[in-house]
Amino acid sequence: MLVSIIIPYFKDEGNIFRSVSSALNQSYKNIEIIIIDDENSKNSKKVLTKLKHKKIKIFYTKKNLGVAKARNLGIRKSKGKFIAFLDSDD
Repeated sequence: MLVSIIIPYFKDEGNIFRSVSSALNQSYKNIEIIIIDDENSKNSKKVLTKLKHKKIKIFYTKKNLGVAKARNLGIRKSKGKFIAFLDSDD
C-alpha cells in the first residue's frame, strides 16, 4: 500500500535535504513524497529543483498559505492509502 509523505516547505533550505533523505531511507519503500512549496520564491525553486527522485512530487503555491492549508493541499495531491506528515525541519 502506498504511503504519501507530505512535507510543507517554507524557507528551510538547511533541513529539507535531510528530511527528504530520511523519508527515502525508511525501510518501507512504497512511498511518494509530496513537497508543498509554501514560499514560492526563486530561491525555494532553486533549492527544491535539486531534489530529483522519481518518488518526489513538488507543488508550488501562488502565495503563502500557512502550514495547515499546505498540508491539506498535499492531501488533495496524494495518491496513497495512508498519509504521513513530515515537517521540513524534522
